[in-house]
Amino acid sequence: MTLGILIRFANSAATLPDVLSAVRSQSLQPDVILGIDSGSSDHSKQLIRSAGGQVIEWTNRYEHSKVLNFGLKHLQTDLVLVLSSHTVLKDPETLSRMVEAMHDPRAACVSLKWDADPFYSDNIDCHELRSKGLKFGSIYSNSMGMIRRSLWEEQPFDESLETAEDYAWAIHQLHLGNVCRRLALPFRYRRSGDNRDYEFALIVFRLARKNGLKVTWLGLRTTFTAWLTAIFRRQSDAAQHRARLAAYCRALLT
Repeated sequence: MTLGILIRFANSAATLPDVLSAVRSQSLQPDVILGIDSGSSDHSKQLIRSAGGQVIEWTNRYEHSKVLNFGLKHLQTDLVLVLSSHTVLKDPETLSRMVEAMHDPRAACVSLKWDADPFYSDNIDCHELRSKGLKFGSIYSNSMGMIRRSLWEEQPFDESLETAEDYAWAIHQLHLGNVCRRLALPFRYRRSGDNRDYEFALIVFRLARKNGLKVTWLGLRTTFTAWLTAIFRRQSDAAQHRARLAAYCRALLT
């Protein structure tokens, strides 16, 4: 199977050298690297090209799903690793292990695990999703996730979503009878941009309602108590609790 890497970026010269160096260190090399530039004014484009990649321009307002769909239209490889411009793959066997996971014909995608939380298995199917419900943590991530491009052609990322387009796409694939694989391999990730706890939580509640799934969380009363406790103790997770409360209430009204 052929492999492409899709990197969307904007003024990412501070992080791209490490990202691209890690790609060059992989035991399995991609057939093509494609960068999508969202209006960079630094030398990000030159970094991609120096690494042997190609660059295309996105001139509209940046939106995750639209930029990704735009880039995937320009890639013709069987598999595509969607990689953020600030995600460094620390294990040189990462690409090899991910492609190996995609040899399973049922696998729609595979991504690296954000943490060691054992709530979901490493081979998630629709039965597991329905029995366990949704958590505020994606079963697949477009920060470091590989997809089967033929399935994306049938179902592109939902451009009506502000974020969590990866979560929605993965859920759709599970409903089709496919599986989402996960791998516990090391990576370094530096988030940029605004906090999206509220937007992501709102979409999770809406996705759960749309798909007839429960949301596995602390619940309204416990989250409210945790929010007040975090405020009193000046803990950093107060904002996250508040965002989930606001998202829950908004989801009930819309």
